[in-house]
Amino acid sequence: MTAKDSNGSIPEEICLTCGLCCNGTIFADVALQPGDNVDQLESAGMVLCGGSRQKTAAENHARFSQPCAAFDGCRCRVYQQRPQHCRTFECLLLKSVKAGAREAKAALSIIRSARDQADRVWRLLRELEDTDEDLPLKARFERTSKRLEQRGCDDRSASMYGELTLTLHALNLLLSESFYR
Repeated sequence: MTAKDSNGSIPEEICLTCGLCCNGTIFADVALQPGDNVDQLESAGMVLCGGSRQKTAAENHARFSQPCAAFDGCRCRVYQQRPQHCRTFECLLLKSVKAGAREAKAALSIIRSARDQADRVWRLLRELEDTDEDLPLKARFERTSKRLEQRGCDDRSASMYGELTLTLHALNLLLSESFYR
């Protein structure tokens, strides 16, 4: 299968089905680039982290944390004004479809699998009392691990933590094989 042109639906369908680059699964933050309008992004609810306003955001290594505050399901509320990194980023899976090396149907299947695993990780984190949905997946896992290590856990929590660890490992393998290298 060949990719459709820029006004076609194959790349758009893949991105709108996925969203893993915006929801805190793949990235913990997004670095700002020259030309990104910080005021406009902040007014849209995106939270600036790192750096200060003494230099331009890009020069000062400013970034926006993930999950992105402008991410609404699988749509971007600030799509026309999104940061440069978001404009140019293409995951390995999308690149392979656009190059004709992978069928869109196969890519969508991989996305469903990755989203199912990520959803399972989020569910387990909530069950283990980590309900801060504003942190990226890795940060939540690390915080939960530290908390359980410090306070100890009962058999039920230990079992859920084991399941969480295995599920996150499987998700990370899938992400590294199909979404980035």
